[in-house]
Amino acid sequence: MTLHDYLRVARGRWKIVLFGLLTGLLGAAVLTWSTPREYAAQVTIYVSARSGADAAFGAYQENLLSEQKVKSYTELLTSTRVARDVAGRLRLGMSPEEISQEISASSQPGTVLLTATATDRSPLLAKEIADATGDAFTRLVAQLETTSDSGPATVTASVVEPAALPTDPVSPRPPVNYGIGVLLGLLVGYGLALLRHALDTSVKSADELELLSSAPNLGAIAHDPDVPKHPLTVQEHPRSPRAETFRKIRTNLQFIDVDRCRKAIVVTSAVPEEGKTTTLCNLAIVLARAGQRVVVVETDLRRPRAVDYLGLEGAVGLTSVLSGRVGLDDAMQPWGAALFDVLASGPIPPNPSELLSSQQMANVLTELNQRYDMVLLDAPPLLPVTDAAIIGAACDGALLVVRHGKTTRNQIKAAVSALEAVSVRLLGTVLSMAPGSTSTPYYEYYSALEETEPDLEGTVPIAKIATGPRRDPKRNGKPRNTLAGRLPAETGARAAGQLR
Repeated sequence: MTLHDYLRVARGRWKIVLFGLLTGLLGAAVLTWSTPREYAAQVTIYVSARSGADAAFGAYQENLLSEQKVKSYTELLTSTRVARDVAGRLRLGMSPEEISQEISASSQPGTVLLTATATDRSPLLAKEIADATGDAFTRLVAQLETTSDSGPATVTASVVEPAALPTDPVSPRPPVNYGIGVLLGLLVGYGLALLRHALDTSVKSADELELLSSAPNLGAIAHDPDVPKHPLTVQEHPRSPRAETFRKIRTNLQFIDVDRCRKAIVVTSAVPEEGKTTTLCNLAIVLARAGQRVVVVETDLRRPRAVDYLGLEGAVGLTSVLSGRVGLDDAMQPWGAALFDVLASGPIPPNPSELLSSQQMANVLTELNQRYDMVLLDAPPLLPVTDAAIIGAACDGALLVVRHGKTTRNQIKAAVSALEAVSVRLLGTVLSMAPGSTSTPYYEYYSALEETEPDLEGTVPIAKIATGPRRDPKRNGKPRNTLAGRLPAETGARAAGQLR
């Protein structure tokens, strides 16, 4: 992995990293508030030595002897002997071992100074223990260094700075605790993010999707949290970057097989909730606005949703035609001022797979192929049921919608295998719900248009301008009664000026 990959993991798994950071801060806070406050008092001891040599050489020997003694006295300060004397003097009810644990000693390199530090929850008691330790230690040194002939001691220790009453606790230390908590939290959080990234088998790039499916990726649709309430992006926001992505998919789809003027395409996915129906509805709108005769057929006879997104009635539809209750023309519903036609699912049958594989279904597809330039069939997911594979075998190919960050590699491979098993050509893939970006060239261009180009009241929106009279198959080639043939000349010219 490169540095960019590590940064991408942190950006993609920021919730895990943030969780680790907050956990580290919480742990530091709990540790800080649960740790009792302790105070430390220090006493400084000076160690000196006497030598019988001449002044110059004797001073050197005394200094050297003092430094040698300091190393030994550091251990002596924390001995049980000193702690016993302190316990006997203060009479605190503490054992020498307990007092010894509260005393620490240190020496400054190159000097003859010793520092005894007493730590206790009570600042006054810490001061008393430190002073008592200094007195007990000086007496002990005097006893140890006194010669047998009762002469002066060769080495003496004296307290040069008694302990001061501490005012600030030395433990806990909130800045240190919080700093360590933040560091450990970030490390643990990012480690979990890397582990999650390593174990994650979902598809997150168009290149990976092309490699797994062996089919071209027609486009990546950005995630929009407003889609469940407003699924028809190209209708409600025709100039948005997301709508432009559907136009890109339309262009790529038209150039997949230029030798075929008519295409029947089944739009499906590997598993549910991947955005296939939303993709199909928006794709139908942009194809129809490009001048093609389009029909949407709701072949998802288990959980039909297309008519709900398009705002149509689904009580009569495909199953009504297949059962012979109504004719195909009677079941058709126009959408958007007859922009394209919709064949709803109709009543949900108990045997969807059998109906889709029947000869009546083949006859309906044949007739639709003769009437329309593009037949888009909304099919159920491939892995739970076999409906999409069945209907795909009677079509020109399939369009596989894959959800970014959710559909796994194995699911894509299984879906492709399901199509290959019945010899269905995979025309391409669409990566849905991909992370959006506001730094794309189209987004910047779109924002610039919004700022510099005011809305023209009284003009016809671009979405409703057709390139020419559309032939209605149900009217024997006569133009439909749409805005395409009825726009006044100057109104059409003014609206067409928005197409630049």
